[in-house]
Amino acid sequence: MAKFSRRKFLFATGWIAGGVTALYLLRNRATAVAPTIIFPDAASGAAWLQIRPDGNCRMLFPRMDMGQNANTGLAQIAAEELNIQAHDIEGVVPSTNQVPPFAVTAGSMSLTAFSRPVAIAAATLREHLRARAATKLNVPLSAVFDARGGFTTADQRTLGYADLVDQTDVMVDIDADQPLPKLYSFDSTRVKQQVGHNVSPLGIRGLVTGAPVYSADVPMTDVLYGRVVQPPVRNARIAGLDTSGIDAVQGFIRLVHDGDFVGVVCKTPSAVDAAMAKVRVTWDLQQPINQNAIDQLVDVDAALAEGELKHVLQDNAHRKDVEWQVDLRFDVQVQSHAAQEPRAAIARFNSQGPHRLEIWTGTQDPFGINRFASMDTGLSEDEVVVHPQRMGGGFGGREHYEVERDAVRLARAMNQPVKVQWTRADEFTAGRNRPASTHRLRIAADADGNLSDWWYAYVTGYVTFARERLPNWLLPVVRLGDDMGVVKGALAPYAASHQRVECKDVDLPVDLGVWRSLNGAPAIFAIESAMDELAVQLDVEPVAFKIAQMRGDQPRLQGCLEKVQVLSAKRTLPQGAGYGRGFAAGIYDGRCFVAVSADVYIDPQSQQIKVLHMCCAQDVGLAVNPDQLRAQIESNLAWSIGMALLEKLEVGNDDIQSSNFDNYSIPRMADMPSLDIEIIDQPNIPSTGAGEVALVAGPPAIANAIRNASGFRPLRLPITYADVAAG
Repeated sequence: MAKFSRRKFLFATGWIAGGVTALYLLRNRATAVAPTIIFPDAASGAAWLQIRPDGNCRMLFPRMDMGQNANTGLAQIAAEELNIQAHDIEGVVPSTNQVPPFAVTAGSMSLTAFSRPVAIAAATLREHLRARAATKLNVPLSAVFDARGGFTTADQRTLGYADLVDQTDVMVDIDADQPLPKLYSFDSTRVKQQVGHNVSPLGIRGLVTGAPVYSADVPMTDVLYGRVVQPPVRNARIAGLDTSGIDAVQGFIRLVHDGDFVGVVCKTPSAVDAAMAKVRVTWDLQQPINQNAIDQLVDVDAALAEGELKHVLQDNAHRKDVEWQVDLRFDVQVQSHAAQEPRAAIARFNSQGPHRLEIWTGTQDPFGINRFASMDTGLSEDEVVVHPQRMGGGFGGREHYEVERDAVRLARAMNQPVKVQWTRADEFTAGRNRPASTHRLRIAADADGNLSDWWYAYVTGYVTFARERLPNWLLPVVRLGDDMGVVKGALAPYAASHQRVECKDVDLPVDLGVWRSLNGAPAIFAIESAMDELAVQLDVEPVAFKIAQMRGDQPRLQGCLEKVQVLSAKRTLPQGAGYGRGFAAGIYDGRCFVAVSADVYIDPQSQQIKVLHMCCAQDVGLAVNPDQLRAQIESNLAWSIGMALLEKLEVGNDDIQSSNFDNYSIPRMADMPSLDIEIIDQPNIPSTGAGEVALVAGPPAIANAIRNASGFRPLRLPITYADVAAG
């Protein structure tokens, strides 16, 4: 990865014209074959801030935007430290040649990992300028007080930042060995002006007025248009290729065929559609693609019959021969990301200049794309530049070198810029999915009604160690350890004297990868459903029962459950057959706490399951921007309805049948319930993230409501009216 001198940094970011800059340089480097996993720590960060000679603040954003607006939250933190407004900050998403590498945008880690480094950078910049003000005013440092966009003294002499900055380039060193300046953002005694307030997302005007913010909007001269044939699964090989009639397509320029890579390049997008219709490929599959094969591979009962599962995550005096009061199997479907914006990329090779290849793309990991493009083309990483664009949805699905690869290879073949726009069908065929999984949960209680035995076993497809996500030579090695995505959410927050949690991960015939909340949502669906069923069997109120079984060890999760119970009680559930209310709670990644309630009506007339109302209480630590947090929670609750009731990737015989939203159902406005959301603000606790959290509790809350309404325990997702009616 490129090394950054101070002068190179200033030049690359356009800051050579002068100003005072606070910069953290990340020390670590990403391995070539993995997603970029560089996060800041106490000695290194990822904040780039400059006060320019006109007094304005410029900030290079370290996060990729896919609707979560994390950069707005980071700008609020910088503004709090600098005593300005967030909208006073000029935010720029840097290209990979402008900054040291930073971590992939994923895992609800943006505020958790970057808020403190941003605060340190901004506060260090503030205190450097305070020292300049003291010198200029000839007063002690202690006599210089904060003012809006600058400083003041007791005798009302005021200096703005523009009065303290000239055309000289100044880099402010941030020394981890020196005492840190006071961080206003995390001072619970401070009356904050930015942090904790609703701030509209930076750049929102361009988004809602149709400004060119996505990859497909990037203007480019002499650009050609291309598309690549997507295999039904990445390890498929071409068995036959027929392109007869393609030369007669008006606007067709060239067929690019290299091994199993087949694409077309045309003068117009419509010509691409016509040319692709003339490309007929038959595929040689390494294993059959069908739902039956998937079901057999993830069969937890068959796996348990063969003995201990591959990974034992918890074993505490486990007892097999117990009279289980709950012994249930749960089946969870394959799900697609189904992002609203089909991805696009533009690649351009340059014959002159230091940057031989430029890529414009919406990606969660621009530095990962940089590395993979370097390996794909043989160019050095310094010769490749990625210009990140906004994404219309990512959710873990845009970490990979995919549409970028298509554009790069076609552009290299043509020696001319090429734009590749995936179709909706490409998104379903070539996207990486959340794996199917099955879960066996056995629970027993003692004579006092407390948990005594807990045995949780499950089988799922790989997530972070999925095929084609890492090199084939590396997969057998890494798969000896625990797949971080597979084990997410598997350890319950409930105490039992005898516990065992074990799992097995397998290679499925469909492409797999990271999907919002990873395995957290499937695992917690099984755990919360089983706990709810035990409460029913014991004839105790489910929320009180779950809180009791935490044994005081989960105060933040308990607080969420108590809060959501109060929220739900404000709304009277209609009396009569078919109405029910359910609760669920969960912990995501050991740091994010949430509880959800759902009110449902099972309507025999329309033969539908209707979610009427949902409540959510989420403990987010420090709530930087409550309005944006609510937006993230709302999206998770919408997706909860999809996971519980609607979404399933349809797998046919050796192909993916889901191809668009007419055959892959997602929640629509008519499916949305009314919502009550309460954010539990903990200003003394660092922000813990929200983008993936409420999804872990939403589906089991809906399933538990259906159980409460009908007596039917949903065991398979998505839940249908026919399932409930059949009992």
